[in-house]
Amino acid sequence: MRWLALGLVLWAASTAAAQDRKKETALQGYPGVDPKRVDEAIRKGIEFLKQAPSPSAAKNIANSDELILLAWVHGGLSPSDAKFRELFDRMIQAPLTHTYKVALQAMVLEEVDRVRYQGRIAQCAQALVDNQLKHGQWNYECPGDVMPDLSVATPTPAKPASTGGKPPPKRASDPRAAMTVREKPPVVRLIPIRRTKFGASDRGDNSNSQYAALGLRACHDAGIVIPREVMELARQWWETNQQGTKPERPNVATGGAPAGVPRGWDYSKGGKSQEKAFGSMSAGAVSAVIIYDYMLQKDWKQDPVITDGMAWLNEQFSVTTNPVKYPEWHYYYLYALERVGMLYSTWMIGTHDWYREGANYLLDAQRADGSWPGAGAPQATWDTCFAILFLKRATRSLDVASVDPFRK
Repeated sequence: MRWLALGLVLWAASTAAAQDRKKETALQGYPGVDPKRVDEAIRKGIEFLKQAPSPSAAKNIANSDELILLAWVHGGLSPSDAKFRELFDRMIQAPLTHTYKVALQAMVLEEVDRVRYQGRIAQCAQALVDNQLKHGQWNYECPGDVMPDLSVATPTPAKPASTGGKPPPKRASDPRAAMTVREKPPVVRLIPIRRTKFGASDRGDNSNSQYAALGLRACHDAGIVIPREVMELARQWWETNQQGTKPERPNVATGGAPAGVPRGWDYSKGGKSQEKAFGSMSAGAVSAVIIYDYMLQKDWKQDPVITDGMAWLNEQFSVTTNPVKYPEWHYYYLYALERVGMLYSTWMIGTHDWYREGANYLLDAQRADGSWPGAGAPQATWDTCFAILFLKRATRSLDVASVDPFRK
């Protein structure tokens, strides 16, 4: 009976998704990027992932189901597809164990059907909140087996909220303003989360922490009320651990570069540490601070932490490698770069058209089998997911927020 129930849920979800796709605005051509090549590259990448393994990873992460599902749902694979159902069923039935998987699951469920799966998204939120470390970071571990039974919670009715189905306003008729925006069902209730504990470790890392921010944003968009202190503590970590000395006032940049003094982030250390900032962590950090500023209702475009981070990304900009170090995480960096562009709502990072440069690089780099290069089979699976998410411009920008029932 359990499998029958799951099948009915997935059937309903696939029906809703099909209806949503009818309301989806087409991804129009981007100046200097061939839209037919983009569509074909995404199609080939999806087909590769259907045959590829779902690899395990460090710290006893059993598989990569959530990342693959996120690439599929944004790439246009129907939830009724047999392979999609296989991974989706396994994800839903598995316990919540790791920050990456919990955050990505919240993103997948919010995209598939944030109303139908709101209870499970709330469980993801509870796991993220309860496993934040005392200094604001997250690490790999994110168990959710001690969460309260949210099925009996009395939620707060939400005020009428936008479905997020409207395309962003066109800016000076520039075709870059046309992005795929799938209408989602409006949130009808709010579920508040309360912290019950902190994570046990005293050492986190910025990679898990940036994905925690993405997960919390998905939970927020699904009507889950995240404690303010969680967001403030997380944001404080990023501000405190930005490399270099914070200037009294941001410099006024010229030539189209973002205003600010270039300052980035390393994997775990920050401040006046001698560790070098690098691309994937700096891009991930900028997007995380934007998310927290937005959720905290701060003016993130005037935040010096963000303007300094954008200045660093402009100074070190590349689409052919992960800037400064760890070139093996090149595609992981490209997905982080996509999030910056979309969340900041900009086509330019300084003097660089990030999507045109990145998309053309990816179109030329794809292999004949539909994959993108990686160091071994696991990396090829991950890199292909990151490439699809970049090409699809998968991150929903904040000026077209999927829902924000918390704002007046």
